[in-house]
Amino acid sequence: MPASPTQSAPAPHWHDGEPGGHVVQFYADDSFLLESLSKFIGTALVAGDASVVIATQSHLDGLAERLASRALSVRKAARESRYIPLDAAKTLAKFMRNGHPDSAAFAATMGPVLSRAAAAVESQNSRVVAFGEMVALLWADGNIDAAIKLEQLWNDLSRQHAFSLRCAYPITGFCNETHAAPFLKICSEHSAVIPGESYTSLASEQDRLRNIAQLQQKAEALETEKALLQALRQTKDALEREVAERRAAQRKLRHSELSLRELSAHLLRTQDEERRRLGRELHDTVGQYLAVLKMGLDSLNSGNEVPGEMAAKQMSDCLKLVDQSIKELRTMSYLLYPPMLEEMGLKTAILWYVEGFAKRSGIDVQLDISPALHRLPRELELAAFRVLQESLTNVHRHSGSSTAQIRLRVEEGLLLLEIKDSGKGMPPNILEAFRDTLGTMGVGLRGMNERVRQLGGTLALLSDGGTTVRASLPCAFESFCS
Repeated sequence: MPASPTQSAPAPHWHDGEPGGHVVQFYADDSFLLESLSKFIGTALVAGDASVVIATQSHLDGLAERLASRALSVRKAARESRYIPLDAAKTLAKFMRNGHPDSAAFAATMGPVLSRAAAAVESQNSRVVAFGEMVALLWADGNIDAAIKLEQLWNDLSRQHAFSLRCAYPITGFCNETHAAPFLKICSEHSAVIPGESYTSLASEQDRLRNIAQLQQKAEALETEKALLQALRQTKDALEREVAERRAAQRKLRHSELSLRELSAHLLRTQDEERRRLGRELHDTVGQYLAVLKMGLDSLNSGNEVPGEMAAKQMSDCLKLVDQSIKELRTMSYLLYPPMLEEMGLKTAILWYVEGFAKRSGIDVQLDISPALHRLPRELELAAFRVLQESLTNVHRHSGSSTAQIRLRVEEGLLLLEIKDSGKGMPPNILEAFRDTLGTMGVGLRGMNERVRQLGGTLALLSDGGTTVRASLPCAFESFCS
């Protein structure tokens, strides 16, 4: 909470003469810390009090020099146990367990030291002062929880031993936003806080008040800069996402264009191949039948007299050739676009096609069609028929399976078609390409997928002990799926 305008700055003694308590001091420069510490410890030694100093070796050496410059005999005080210097790192190691201070080991380590210092004082009014920076070592190592725990253990120990404790942290160690909460937690574990020398070194109350106002202004400016920086970061992230999305869209567009070109080229090749196939079949079947038929009719139409029985046989043969030609033409017509699909619906067209496919391929096809299936919209029936046709063609050409199972049903407004074989399955690269609609899967699969997608449906391809094709097509009108 900000101080009221009439509230005075703290007194300049900074808790040096307090008989008890747990004070934390923050500093930026080692020399300032040592000067403050020599005053704190020196005052205690002159008053006949005992002191325990747990610090780094460099700080112990610097403190000893400054106390000696004040004509204080550190060796004499140490012999009398009124001055007990301890290395912070070595002392810390005595009670740390798995990266955390152990409460029992801490009490067993520091309790006897404080008792020895208390026994060395001259009178009952004398006190024990202690300085420690083990918590600073933990903070510097990034072990924040352990530092806070150690502060709490010092508070627990003060309930068993009478001493005045001062801790110290370099203020430079609290340098980013993540340190804000633990910094406040550390302050809350102490009875008093001594700010850094930029504040404590000011001599007059007016200087300190001006310094407080300046810090408030800097804090306000920092908050504004933080808000601006956050806004800039958000804008930068949004721009990066937009750029990434545009690049992804461009990649997809290039893939789509490439896929479209490949599909168009393949369709042209397929069209040419289909025309050649139809031409060969017409030439090899219907063309041959018609050629023989023409010879027979020419013979009957010639001026030569043909005996009655032979003429009747020739006429019968000609009629058979006509029937065979009609049958071949119907078969080709059905394969191109079965009129039965238009006239009788999907169920009848599938029954006809599966029967012919089983005879031609030798594959045992099991067909399961729901009795609830009725007439559907023309586009829907054609899409389902082509998926079935392409899937069975793939079973015959690629799977090596001797069986196939077909299920066709209507559920919750969806036409569900499943074609499953027990063959060798689909190669992983084909499955991966199928998951990417812009990938390089076969044109047959791509054509099936595109037909289903244009009607708002989905096509799934599974390979586990065979291959399964599952098409799900929404019925265009609810009445058709009843």
